[in-house]
Amino acid sequence: MKTTYKEAPYLIDSHCHLSREEYGSDLEAVMERAASCGLRRLLVVGADIPSSRSACQVAEAHRADGVFAAVGVHPHSASSVACSSEEVRLPEELLALADAPRVVAIGETGLDYHYDHSPREVQRSSFREHIRWARRVGKPLVIHGRESYADLLSILRDEEGYGMPAVVHCFSGTEEDAEAFLSMGFFLSFAGPLTFRKNEALRQLFRALPGDRILLETDAPYLAPHPLRGRRNEPSFIGAIYSVAAEVRGTTVEALARQIRENAARLFLWPLDDEEGSVHDRPVIHD
Repeated sequence: MKTTYKEAPYLIDSHCHLSREEYGSDLEAVMERAASCGLRRLLVVGADIPSSRSACQVAEAHRADGVFAAVGVHPHSASSVACSSEEVRLPEELLALADAPRVVAIGETGLDYHYDHSPREVQRSSFREHIRWARRVGKPLVIHGRESYADLLSILRDEEGYGMPAVVHCFSGTEEDAEAFLSMGFFLSFAGPLTFRKNEALRQLFRALPGDRILLETDAPYLAPHPLRGRRNEPSFIGAIYSVAAEVRGTTVEALARQIRENAARLFLWPLDDEEGSVHDRPVIHD
């Protein structure tokens, strides 16, 4: 029997990319499937200026579906905002998007040393600028890291990132990496790889984490969970991730969903219920 919107647990997709062209022809159908599986909050994340602008538009168009946005420049695109071979200055066009009514976070930003689509020094400069921007506007940081956790942590410490609201999305690091990020007060978010058969070490790590510091995400259209690997990922696939996550932690999907609902609201300051309302504000830090 198909699960209806009212019967399903209250699920969160804390990181997806619905503003990408992969959803250009069927976004409405994607949103309908998301609602039918119980998704009540989705964070649509920008990766450059055009996709950040589109994320704001998707969030505004789907207010009733609980969609919010994050704006920023992915490390792959850091060169697009570089003003020299080593320095980044975020353009006003991007900075202004932080004031859009559905924007609750800055990112995704960080370091990707696997592909190195942008020079590493440019990535590091961009990451620093995003940290400072997030602090100025009082919004949490969405962090991307691949083969770069040591440098991420070094920069965060240098930028006095302890205690700032942040999430490391699609976490895939070691127990030591997790402990380092948790010691800074960050959340760790897990995606489809948590369900992959060969990722038992990641599941063991996830099992041991404090429940009030975890989030779940699809990272759609990437990283579809088992048994849907190879397909275009979409938010409605989040149920497969919740199922594995609950089993790993020895709890029910309903109990895990309640915990993650509270965690996401604490991080992103969006309403806990389905009532439309303004997002709560954090203090803004002026330079």
